[in-house]
Amino acid sequence: MFRQRKSVIGLDLGSSSVKAVEITQDKYDYVITACGQIDIPEEKARGEAVAELFRTGGFHTRRVAAAVGGDAVVFKFISMPDMSDEELNSAIKLEPEKYIPLAESDEMAISTQKLTDPTDGDEAGEVKVLVVGAKRRSLDEQAQMLVEAGLQPVSISVDSFALGNAYELSDMVSPALKEAGHTIALVDIGSQRSCINILRDNVTFFAREVPMGGQDLTNAITRRFGIETFEAEALKCDPQDQVLDVQDAVAQVMGELGNEINLSFDFFENQYDGEIQEVYLSGGSALLPFLEEGLEKIFEKRTRVWNPTDGLKVQSDSVDVDVLNAVSPQLAIPLGLAAMVACA
Repeated sequence: MFRQRKSVIGLDLGSSSVKAVEITQDKYDYVITACGQIDIPEEKARGEAVAELFRTGGFHTRRVAAAVGGDAVVFKFISMPDMSDEELNSAIKLEPEKYIPLAESDEMAISTQKLTDPTDGDEAGEVKVLVVGAKRRSLDEQAQMLVEAGLQPVSISVDSFALGNAYELSDMVSPALKEAGHTIALVDIGSQRSCINILRDNVTFFAREVPMGGQDLTNAITRRFGIETFEAEALKCDPQDQVLDVQDAVAQVMGELGNEINLSFDFFENQYDGEIQEVYLSGGSALLPFLEEGLEKIFEKRTRVWNPTDGLKVQSDSVDVDVLNAVSPQLAIPLGLAAMVACA
């Protein structure tokens, strides 16, 4: 039914697992036509995991959209005189060392995005600008790995921006009434890092990565219970009757993670003179039964686990809807990567 229509796969190359979501455009709808996930025991096994996922995932296309993150990406927020997008890109690339570390500037792919109108700047005629640099070597290595796996990379973006695209897609298929200036924070807690994307009126105004994530929670459980890492990971994912003990074990780390994220919230609210109304959590660790409540106390903002697939149609003869709903918080980044291409 969908084979002749435009499909693209969002591929999240995480440090502990590889996740993929296929979106197919069906007239005016966007349909999830396949999805899959496979754990990877170590970083060097990632290429093999990708190949295995595509052998068994039932995907209809080889067109993939992926992303880089971590040390491969640099975010800078600056003020610039108002100018056209073309002039802005030229000005930044003319003197990249002003915005990207000098030793790396020649090796970075740089893009820019205006965040405010001239009337909103610190001074008359100025705009706030997001500058993003990604290491060309990381981009090239990832593209090469995908090609070697028999895939066709059509886009390589940044994890944090994929979060924003996933939310925009969700809002497009299930629109809700919002006041002008409505501001939310998306927080995806990955294995080794957490991505933050703050949107105002569905436009990214802030993005950052925090070098903490689910692995830090697992390590805390390992230390407290004196068990192997794989046992601690299983206990974290399904604490059963040990919820209170696990919660106590990770309390300090969860507090440190929450406070680090809160620093980004404070920075945004001070810079852009506005308040974040809601926080949406995603990522594997978002499934912890006490994480939502614990982070809400730290943020002092309405906080909830987010299902980025809610409202999207699903091809039920190829996708197990129950499984999809169970793992949906882990699919925000791959879904957003696919949306970047499918909705372009």
